[in-house]
Amino acid sequence: MAALLFARAGLVRMTRPLADYFAASRLVPALFNAVAIAASAMAVLVFVGGAGAIDFAWQGALILLLGAGVGLVLAGLLIAPYLRGYGGYTLPDFLAERFNAETMRPLGVFAVILCSFPALAAVLLGFGLLGQGTLALPLWIGVAAGVVFILVATLLGGMRSLSLSQLAYYVVMLLAGLVAVGTVLWHTGSIASVDSLLVDEVIPSLPWQPFAQTSPINSLALFFCLATGFAALPFLLMRSFTAPDMDDARLSFLGAPVFLLLLCALLPAFAALYEPAALAVGDALSMIAQAVLVVGAVSALLATGAALSLSMASTIAHDVYFKSAAPNAPVSRQLFVARLSVMVVAALAGTAALLRPEETVLAAATALSLAASTLLPVLVLGIWWKRLGSDAALAGMVAGLLVCLYYMIAPHLIPIVFYESSSLLSDATAAQVAGFEALRLDYYAAKGDAAQAAVLAEWQAAVRPIANWFGVQGSLAGVFAVPVGFLVSLIVGLFAPSPSARRQRFFDNLRTKPA
Repeated sequence: MAALLFARAGLVRMTRPLADYFAASRLVPALFNAVAIAASAMAVLVFVGGAGAIDFAWQGALILLLGAGVGLVLAGLLIAPYLRGYGGYTLPDFLAERFNAETMRPLGVFAVILCSFPALAAVLLGFGLLGQGTLALPLWIGVAAGVVFILVATLLGGMRSLSLSQLAYYVVMLLAGLVAVGTVLWHTGSIASVDSLLVDEVIPSLPWQPFAQTSPINSLALFFCLATGFAALPFLLMRSFTAPDMDDARLSFLGAPVFLLLLCALLPAFAALYEPAALAVGDALSMIAQAVLVVGAVSALLATGAALSLSMASTIAHDVYFKSAAPNAPVSRQLFVARLSVMVVAALAGTAALLRPEETVLAAATALSLAASTLLPVLVLGIWWKRLGSDAALAGMVAGLLVCLYYMIAPHLIPIVFYESSSLLSDATAAQVAGFEALRLDYYAAKGDAAQAAVLAEWQAAVRPIANWFGVQGSLAGVFAVPVGFLVSLIVGLFAPSPSARRQRFFDNLRTKPA
């Protein structure tokens, strides 16, 4: 029944105007947009929670929910209404028009794909693992089923199909949660024992913990990355283009945390059902629990996966093909390329999930920091600071991206060089520093290539835990990169020539003109 509902919601007429395909004709009211945003964000919260964000009772859950809620509110206050005021279809298009620089378009496209593609691959991997765990299906069948569902939800009608589908996903998640609550009451007679948001019990704990709260500073860094990441995730921000006006766009994001909180409030019941479902004893309780968990999980994965695929496909079709390669292409060809892009993006993400499952999940953990580092400074300053020109915007995006990638990659690939270049910022203890120095002496004292290689491997393994800045984990690199992006943009903007009069008029009209 759920599958039929999802399919029907995604099927609309094949022939559509461009504004309908890319922005649902800008007719999605604030209430429906808020529901769609909440549905899209649900799988992100579950993933972050399952990857270590929730380690103890309500403290971790509070960071998770407050971070996501603050991020959506920031988007609603600072970004979304003005994207709607611009009246375009994609974030790279907005950047190119705001700064009157085509160099901003490819960088914007790269940023959207960089923070979206691994997340889509992880969603499809989730389908595969769900099929493996519940129906004993081969991994590729579950991934292929996820691709098919995403195509049904987005291929024909684009954003119109997605908007209808996400409403269905939210309703199904809500109903599944209510059934879970009823099942728990039926089994135990009380929900008093379900006293925490145990997201990490709804899905098996991941073998690595990129969001683990190992220290207070990592908890603060997680909150920062959640807030800034949710404010800049392209697949969420694209909902602003579908609103009827700027006020509706603002209300869409301000209202989304309410609907997201409603779903999260039902998660403890899912957690309570997880153990009975895992037992698979064949009684009524375990069968109901497993069905509820599967339906809820599929709904959350589809809501996020369909939004991710359409976000990337729209960017490729509109910014790469139409705006750059074929500006005179007729509407029919633009729609063909848009639909083809959905298929290609979904197929490539599914292939990546099958070929590199561990790397896929690891890369997906970087989405929040990458989105915040590359897009948040340029969007906020581009909307709120008239003096920001193309040089400053480009410098800020590149600086934020480089710092983010450096902190994520260097401690793993070149841990010794990373630590030695910034040892004053490391949280290494005196014993760890002494161990580092001892291994250094052993390395230079070793005789022969084989002996040196063995000591080097031990040395690198010992230094990786202390190759950090203030103990912050690599997936939370946004806590350093976002301030760098803002700072570089501000400094370059102060010393660069003022934008042209035309760009300043564009800036003024951005918040005043009806779109």
